[in-house]
This record gives sequence, structure tokens and C-alpha cells, in this order.
Amino acid sequence: MLTKKMRWLIAMLMALAMVAAACGGNDDEGDADAPAPAPATEAPAEPEPEPEPEPEAPADAPEEDEPEAPAEAPEEEEPEFQPAPTEEPEPEIELTATWRGVTADTITIGVTHLDIEQLVELGFSPATWGDQELVIRALADDINERGGINGRRVEVIVDKYNPIGSTEAEAACLRVTEDNEVFAVLFGFLGPAEVANTCIVGTQETVLVGGTITPERLAEAQAPWVNERVTREVSTGALFTLLEAEGMLEGRSIAVVADLSAAAQLEEVANLLREHGVEPVLEISTSSQVADLIAQNQEWAALSERIRAAGTDTILLVGNVSAGISNAALNGLEVDIWATDASGLGSNIGANVEPEDARGVITVGAMTNAQIYETDPRFKECLDAFNSRHPDVEIKHPDTLEEGEPLWFTSLAGHCRFFQIFELLATAAGPILTHETFAEAIANVGEFSIAGQPYASLGPDKLSSNDSFQLLEQDPDLGARGQLVPIGPMRDATP
Repeated sequence: MLTKKMRWLIAMLMALAMVAAACGGNDDEGDADAPAPAPATEAPAEPEPEPEPEPEAPADAPEEDEPEAPAEAPEEEEPEFQPAPTEEPEPEIELTATWRGVTADTITIGVTHLDIEQLVELGFSPATWGDQELVIRALADDINERGGINGRRVEVIVDKYNPIGSTEAEAACLRVTEDNEVFAVLFGFLGPAEVANTCIVGTQETVLVGGTITPERLAEAQAPWVNERVTREVSTGALFTLLEAEGMLEGRSIAVVADLSAAAQLEEVANLLREHGVEPVLEISTSSQVADLIAQNQEWAALSERIRAAGTDTILLVGNVSAGISNAALNGLEVDIWATDASGLGSNIGANVEPEDARGVITVGAMTNAQIYETDPRFKECLDAFNSRHPDVEIKHPDTLEEGEPLWFTSLAGHCRFFQIFELLATAAGPILTHETFAEAIANVGEFSIAGQPYASLGPDKLSSNDSFQLLEQDPDLGARGQLVPIGPMRDATP
């Protein structure tokens, strides 16, 4: 019979065996009869645990697809599109004084005009041009009411001159430029007073919009100079081109006669005629002053015999046309008359010329007065500007005037062109208005239009604006003393 001590020892041995079996086995069920391994003297290395079995899916669960490869790390998201920041507008340039006659607030200009009343008294004009100063100030006021030029108001110094000789014009030049220190002068000086234009652009170094530009005078200029007309070379070339296009040059016997003011261009005009295939039968320049009618008549009496003897059928007048027209009739010359300059024709025909004597005179020019008044939008701008300020003054159609009525139209159309060119260039020059920026504007402004010139342009080597040409013929039956009427199409002669 076993004692209690022996039973306790057997129980302990069996418990140790069971512990040993549990440590050395795996999850699979082993053979129940296999003997327990003998205990090791060193503790065996702990075996790596096997992965736990995945739980079985429920019977009704759908079959899973092959597991997808692990997704790549998401790329860093680009920031949302942000529009480029709006450029800040360039800060406005603070207006300051930039040149003589230009302050932070104003541009002072001088505007000269003919003493037309004196010309009427002397018989060189059939009527006055109305109150020219009233016209000038209305056009300046219009610019100012539209905001001025780049924010500056235009202030005007007005002065008139007698164009017979240069004495009064030179005095007017000094009054305007030296006494008042203007930035620019508009209109300048015409006729025998033209030589005083060099006082403005030369001696006084002041911008000039107007006058008559010649190479000799331009060489003396120390300031920018442009005008609204064309050089005699350009207008004469246009005249010959249009006459040739109409078949009017062929077979002509032409005497070229230049008055004293145009004597220097006589050879140039004759050479242009040769370039168009016509050899002049005579080339003559007269020496009498425009105002000396007796001297003119005496000179033309002898000249007429030479013209007749040369078998001339056409006289080409270069410069002032009054003496040539009146003396051709006075001396019985049966010739056609052409003129390189339209300025002494139309309603501006000299008081000493019988209107009928000018019938059929052909010249070249831009729009006629009637065309300007009836159809030109740039002239209408000036007409509206004047009418709104002076509704009591009637600017009549130039062809409806009675003899002796004031030629308000002539004054308004002429000054309108000067103001439009100056406003265009001064605006293009920008807020820093100087001679240099004004000259840059002239060089770069290109093509534009002004009153009476549907085609106009300026450039580095082109200082006269007009590019508009058509053949014109004097008709004495229109207006008080005649008008120019178109006899050919308008052409754009922009280079």
C-alpha cells in the first residue's frame, strides 16, 4: 500500500511531464502513445511561433479578388491655380515745369495772325476773316474743357502782324517768344513776312507749327518745326503726276514763271517738269514786289512778248498767282494757266484780279472749302466748338457769301488745323513736354487726319502734314469772287 508521501511524489512527476510535453509540441495533435522526451540539461531555444490561422470566411461571403499590391504613396498635391497678380498701374507722373512755357498746370503758346484788315485796305484781300482772336480763344477753350493736354491747360498769347515786309512780323516774334516765353507758336508768318519764321525757330529757339518751311530756313532752326501745308516741290510733283494721269501734259509748250518769292524754286520746278517728259519753252523769274502793282505790270508787259514769241500755250505760275493771272488777260495772252500754289486762288484771289480772268486756272490741292464745310468731320469738331461758345456768330458756307462779307470760314478752318496738329503732337509727347519729346512725337506720329486733310502724316524727314491731292479748277461763278472746284479724284500721297 502506497504511503501518502509516495502518492505526492508520483503526482508531481506526472505534472512535470505534462508541462514538458506542452513546451515541446505544436498546434497539431500528436500521437497519444509517443513517449515523453527526456528532460534536457539546457533549456531548449524557444521556437518561433507559427502564424495564427486566418479565420475562415463565412460560407455565404463572396470570394475575394486577389489582394491588390499596396498603393503607392500619393503624390504631393499641386496647389490650386492662382491667377497672376494684376500688374499695378504705373504711377502717374507728377506734372512739373519741364520747359520754358510749360508749368505743372499750363502750356503757354503764342498764336499769330494776319492783320487782314490792313490787307483789305491795301486791296490784297476782298474781305476780312472775321474776329480771328475770337476764333483762336474758342479753340483753346475747347481743348481745356476736354481736359487740356495731358492734364495741362492751354494758355494763349495772341498777336497780329502786317505781312507786307518782315518788320512787323519780327517785332511780333519778339513780343510772343521773348516777352511771354511761350513753348510754341502757331500759325507763324506768311507772304513777304515768312523770313521772320527763323526768328521763332532760330534766334528764339521756339517750337513752330505753321509758316512755310524751306531747306534754307530749316537749316537755321534750333527748335522743332512743322506745318500743315506741303513743300512746293511736293505739291508741284503731285500737280504734274495728276495732270499726266489725265493726259494733259502731252504736247504742251509750257513757260515756267516764278514770282520774286518763289524765284529760288524756279530751276527745281522746271526739272520736275522735265522728269515728266516736258521741256519748258521758257524759265523766267520776276523781280517786282507783290505790293508794287505798277512795277509788276511793267515787267509783265515785256515778259508777255517773250511768252508769245516762244509759242507758249500754257503758263505755269510758281508762287503768287495774282500778277500772272491779271497780266495774262491785260496783255491778251491766249494761254492756259496752271499754278503750283493754290493759296492765291479760290476765295483768296487777289482784289486786283478780275474773277473772270481766273476762270479755268488749274492747280492742285486738298479738299475745297465747300468739301470741308459740307463733309469734313475734323472741321466740324472746330465748327461745333466755336458755335457752342458764340452762337450769335454765323459761320456761313464759303460759297454762299456775298462780296465783302467776312470770311469767318477761312479763319476757323486755318486755325483749326494748327490747333489740331499741336494738340496731337503735344499729347503724343507725354507729360514731360520738352523740345526732345515734341521732336520724338513728330518722328513717330505717322498718319492722321486734320481739318481739310483726310490724308496727313509726319515723320523724321517729313515736316509738312498734307498728303491729300486733287486737281482743282477756278470757277468765278461760285461765291463772291470764285471758288476752286475738283476736276479729279482725291489721292493719298502718304509715303
